[in-house]
Amino acid sequence: MKLSHLELQNFFDNMLPIEVQAAIAEFIENEIEEKSSNYITDKLWISDQSLGGVGAYCIPPDPKLNPFPGGQKRELFRPLQYARADIDICDVNIHARNVVHMSGMHLEAVCRLVLKTKTTIGAFRFNGTTLGKAVHKIENFYIIDSSIIEGFYSFIAIYNRSKHEINQDDTKERLFNAFDAVVAYFAARILGLALLRYINYPDSNDVFKINNDRA
Repeated sequence: MKLSHLELQNFFDNMLPIEVQAAIAEFIENEIEEKSSNYITDKLWISDQSLGGVGAYCIPPDPKLNPFPGGQKRELFRPLQYARADIDICDVNIHARNVVHMSGMHLEAVCRLVLKTKTTIGAFRFNGTTLGKAVHKIENFYIIDSSIIEGFYSFIAIYNRSKHEINQDDTKERLFNAFDAVVAYFAARILGLALLRYINYPDSNDVFKINNDRA
């Protein structure tokens, strides 16, 4: 199985830590390609845990167990829970596009929070800001390293495809595969964490236990 999009290949080669690359490659080769839908994801979440901060690893994979009933944390991290549900409870081979979409929604929420934190303009104005517009505004602040901004622009292209290029013909190849989905998730985690740490968001430097609870 190969990555389907150049942006995701660049993320895999240049952004993900070597240990994460190895864990993803092993998961794709030994679990997805060998076992198809009967795969085990334990090593993915160990790698996610190694990044620190709040990630899908420390959120119950079952969305019925919602640790974020409301407020800012729900907007930021509920998409990561849905991404994990699509990987752990559903079949990532079938729900790959959803994983990419939810990962992008996490980044959208992170960027909106940064805008609300770093501007004196009324925070409500950013509630509906798209990822692309939010990243452009953040870039103009000249507060974030250019490599992170470039990474966000690459992710925007992937995110927009997940929203708009929906293949409803089962005879055609899917827009995203399992490899794409997992790389997109980890890319979103790294990009999002960079911004959350920049604004000193609570828990962004902490490491939590892996949560495998299900209803």
